[in-house]
Amino acid sequence: MQPLARCLIALLAHLGLTSLATAQQAGDFDYYLLALSWSPSYCADDGKKGRDSLQCYSDRRYGFVIHGLWPQYNKGYPQYCETGLKKPSKKLVDQMLKFSPSRGLIHHEWKKHGTCTGLSPLDYFRLAVKSFKKLNRPKSLVGLDRPIMKTTAQIRKEILAANPDMPADGLVITCKRQKLREIRICLTKNGEYKRCSASALRGMCRQKNKLRILSAR
Repeated sequence: MQPLARCLIALLAHLGLTSLATAQQAGDFDYYLLALSWSPSYCADDGKKGRDSLQCYSDRRYGFVIHGLWPQYNKGYPQYCETGLKKPSKKLVDQMLKFSPSRGLIHHEWKKHGTCTGLSPLDYFRLAVKSFKKLNRPKSLVGLDRPIMKTTAQIRKEILAANPDMPADGLVITCKRQKLREIRICLTKNGEYKRCSASALRGMCRQKNKLRILSAR
């Protein structure tokens, strides 16, 4: 797809004209962005009973969870693509709850992002889980039983040290209300680490920002 056409699609999607913006897009993108939420921050700020009961109000202790695997253009991204594929099966959703503990989120991620990958629901979520498992977590963020403080730069340094094949500009750290919110990792279509395009770096926390990393429940 030509850059001009992609810009038009992104504009139409931004305006809410998704039926026009998504035709013939499935499988046409440049790379993936894997978004992993720090679950304790999400639950502290946005978690609601009923909607987020498993993630935020059960006895399970979640650290990083899969928010989504998002196909990206080098500038912008596709969404809500037309596909003849069926939605994820109940069995598949049940299996995904271990990594993305919200049925509503799983269905939303497939509808908004998975449909644009050209993959089946099974292959899409299988790639998301494979990418999630591939990431080596810094020891300081594993089994965290009390809140700690770190700068964005310190978090970045620890993640890159634990994953030496990840390029420095292949990692995005986001925050909200001075808490660690997400890490986002850029991947090739084959799931290898790569540099992020400039558009994916927007919203990144400043390197000197000191963030609270809440303990897993």
